[in-house]
Amino acid sequence: MPEIKIFDALPEEEILAQMAEECVEASKAALKLRRVRSGVNPTPVSEKDAFENLVEELADVYLCSIVFFGGELDDAVGDRMVEIMEQKLARWKYRLASREEAKNNV
Repeated sequence: MPEIKIFDALPEEEILAQMAEECVEASKAALKLRRVRSGVNPTPVSEKDAFENLVEELADVYLCSIVFFGGELDDAVGDRMVEIMEQKLARWKYRLASREEAKNNV
């Protein structure tokens, strides 16, 4: 069988559609794990299965992103993604710290 590169075999809009589908599935998996862990609205899914499903769906999203960028993340794209994640993590921490400070000043 010949080696197939998905990036070359499918149009960009199909790769994006697949990525969107996987994002939806990851979202549902995250919500299911939340439901399992909270216990407020019981589900027959075990915590282990819900966690594993989330990991699988996030792997699918990651795979689609790699394919979208041509099958591998070049240094510039990878570096930019890490930079964005670091900025978002810092903002998230800042918002949480601000909330705690506001609660303590009441």
